[in-house]
Amino acid sequence: MKGLLVWAAILAWTVPAGAQPVYRIDTVAGSSLSGDGGPATSAELGSIQGIAIDHLGNLYLSDTDNHRIRKVSPGGIITTIAGTGIAGFSGDGGPAASAQLNLPYGLAADLAGNLYIADLGNNRVRRIAPDGTISTIAGGGALASVSEGDAAANSQLLTPRNVAVDAAGSLYISEFSGHRVRKVTTDGRIFTAAGTGVAGFWGDGGPSSSAQLAYPAGLAADRNGNLYIADSGNQRIRKILPGNIMSTVLGGAPSTALFTPIAVTVDAAGAIYVADSTGTVHQYPLGGPWTLAAGAGAPGFSGDGGLAPSAHLTAPRDLAVDLYNNLYIADGVRVREINSSDIIRTVAGDGYLHAIGDGSAATSAQLFNPSAVALDYSGSLYIADTGTNRIRRVSPSGIITTIAGDGVAAFKGDLGPAASSELNAPASLALDSSGNIIVADTANQRVRKIASGSIWTVLGTGTAGSGPENTAPLQTPVRSPAGLCFDLAANQYIADTLNNRILLAPPGALVATYAGNGAAGSLGDGGIARTAQLNRPAACAVDAAGNLFIADTGNHLVRKVTPAGNISTVAGTGAAGSGGDEGPASAAQLNAPRGVAVDGSGDVFIADTGSHRIRMITPDGVMHTIAGTGAAGFAGDGAGALPAELNSPAGLVVDGSGNVYFADSGNNRVRRLTQTAASTQLIIPPVNVPQPLVVQNAASQASGTVAPGELVIISGAGLGPQAGVAGLFDSAGLVANIVAGTEIHFDGVPAPVFYTQFGQVTVQVPYTVAGSVSTHLEAFYLGQSVNTADVAVAASAPGLFPVALNQDGSTNSASNPVAAGSTIVLNATGEGMTNGANTAGLPAAAPYASPLQPVVVSFSGEMAQITYAAAAPGLVGVLQVNAVVPADLPPGQTAVTLSVGATSSQAIPIWAR
Repeated sequence: MKGLLVWAAILAWTVPAGAQPVYRIDTVAGSSLSGDGGPATSAELGSIQGIAIDHLGNLYLSDTDNHRIRKVSPGGIITTIAGTGIAGFSGDGGPAASAQLNLPYGLAADLAGNLYIADLGNNRVRRIAPDGTISTIAGGGALASVSEGDAAANSQLLTPRNVAVDAAGSLYISEFSGHRVRKVTTDGRIFTAAGTGVAGFWGDGGPSSSAQLAYPAGLAADRNGNLYIADSGNQRIRKILPGNIMSTVLGGAPSTALFTPIAVTVDAAGAIYVADSTGTVHQYPLGGPWTLAAGAGAPGFSGDGGLAPSAHLTAPRDLAVDLYNNLYIADGVRVREINSSDIIRTVAGDGYLHAIGDGSAATSAQLFNPSAVALDYSGSLYIADTGTNRIRRVSPSGIITTIAGDGVAAFKGDLGPAASSELNAPASLALDSSGNIIVADTANQRVRKIASGSIWTVLGTGTAGSGPENTAPLQTPVRSPAGLCFDLAANQYIADTLNNRILLAPPGALVATYAGNGAAGSLGDGGIARTAQLNRPAACAVDAAGNLFIADTGNHLVRKVTPAGNISTVAGTGAAGSGGDEGPASAAQLNAPRGVAVDGSGDVFIADTGSHRIRMITPDGVMHTIAGTGAAGFAGDGAGALPAELNSPAGLVVDGSGNVYFADSGNNRVRRLTQTAASTQLIIPPVNVPQPLVVQNAASQASGTVAPGELVIISGAGLGPQAGVAGLFDSAGLVANIVAGTEIHFDGVPAPVFYTQFGQVTVQVPYTVAGSVSTHLEAFYLGQSVNTADVAVAASAPGLFPVALNQDGSTNSASNPVAAGSTIVLNATGEGMTNGANTAGLPAAAPYASPLQPVVVSFSGEMAQITYAAAAPGLVGVLQVNAVVPADLPPGQTAVTLSVGATSSQAIPIWAR
């Protein structure tokens, strides 16, 4: 019986709570359709960050948002040649079309038919050979700092943004955040061509390798051996002359002033073309004047079929010139061409002027960065399809249509048909008590209503501002409104995002500030919401009791305002992160949450955008992850939601059956979480698609290193049975090494298993890893090896469990603070070797073992007196520390950290009085 009680104490911290609902995940709108095989001008593309043209006239473009490389033939047909559309890294040595890329940027084609890709999100440069296979040629290696001339494949790159190839076949790479340009020779060796790694401007007239750059972006090589660099942070175009001498050729003078130049190319005659942040492209011919090549100045899209200098460009990001001196511009979601007669036309991308999929199944439609969803009483789903500037509707039978917006980012159509109106980046929507659709028309600085097929503005002036209190809705300026919600009394709440406040618009009354004083910050908990600080709030929801929940995005918090107007934090610590599951939500970390919803049972759902998860606070205040592994990607449809992959989830809504719909923004989809039985939650994926093992401290959820005796949580797939099973003690009184068929070995030594299920195992690291630099971990299930990982070993890796006890044994909290000068009890794991038996799986007994390294507890940096620091009696792998709260500690919340040796834990909140 004692063993079971000890075990229950451990499980309270380290395994999922039994009350947590289980969900299945599916896509209900959006697809990976890309227009392949059809005209390039009909394809819908994401932001295009790189273009290149080969000697055969094929145009290549980085469909960056969609993690693909696309090819446009001379006949105008588009195909995908690399990338699955899902962010990630895979496929080296195989077909490029089956590989994964992550935010591909610059491109370059050589005369041998190779295409080079700056795979920015993977910090690599990859090459597609003429036979279509892909490989990494630079970056991704183990060496953070390589010597000049070392193998490029062994090096690490820092945000490789653009690439260029010179006539000799050498490859140049701009490291945007590394403030360098690297050169890879044809034999695969890497050198520094320019930059010291420190941002600055220096070195003209001297060796390029000693010169300073600041955020180098676009690159171009001419036929004379010169390399041109868009030195964006220095507002210049720099040139490396033969002999590796640095010079400035454009910028730094009024006659050729540049404003953050990001792209450069050179034609056969030596004329230089530059795109900068003004939305224009300029030309500088040899010996000629600086002239406007394209762009009328104001961002926009117009001018096709006319003279390029009179056309508007949306967002020029890259440039290329073909063999006939035609200039190509990566212009937002289009590629445009300027011919020798200065006539401009679009050659790829339709700019989302067509709503692909309307009238058909929503799962075959194409969405672009959807931000929010809403449901009406009939079961129709509404989508703020932000990237296409539309509002789409999915009927209960699954058919999608457009109900507002014609695809043009502009303001048009008030008091007219909604379907022919124009919106600008609509970021949220909600239904009012009459079933009308209310839209946050974000970039138009308005809130608009759609009713009976018509649209009109109901709040906002159209000009960004903040204005006085208590004004009429149409006289109330807003600044990028991004969230909407209603309470049961039909009061409307608006997340006025860039004004750092929530507005209240009662029916037929004046608009007032409900929360936030306009200053960005996080102060004010426990006080009046109107005088508190928010930081870019992006969403809101109201429960049946009238409590308002706010996704306080910039503060990484979810906050609550009571009907009495008092504000408090219900989730998040204020530090960006993803830890804290199965503990108090107020001690858990969030990362830029952009969605919040509440169901009738009081459950709070959070789109934890930066952590790529959907999380849930149950009425007991405990935080759970219900969907997503934390890896940005797309996977899992048709199976359990926990091992699924999401990408920047945003707005969400809960239906009457408890199903959760959310905008999986980075995946260009809307997905649904359906409650299901635990036994059907997890479906084992094919054995040829292993999921990487993630090893985290069981208390802090920090990863990176393990220490002897540490309790760790191992996440992956196929690790154990579908339903969770807790371990027990064996006949020797130790925690068993095999539970329900699960075994975890460290360098061949079996570890005590506390809990196992398909996607998560809790174990104690054997003390035998002590003294090693790293340990080889191997997971087995039913006698078969599932996956392996190599993890660094440290002398200590302390993590604090998020629950502290006051001197009387009660749980410390904001409502139950500890008295200054009294003792508080902390529990941790990861202290490393002790002066005891150091036997894994053995419950602590007197005399209790102490860590071999010094133990320090700090309250907001002030060292505390420690009265006990040894094994927690009766527990396994848990360090108990009794610390005296400093007498001068001010009342309220303070941060407590634990150090063992040279390593410190994460901070946890403690409340004092």
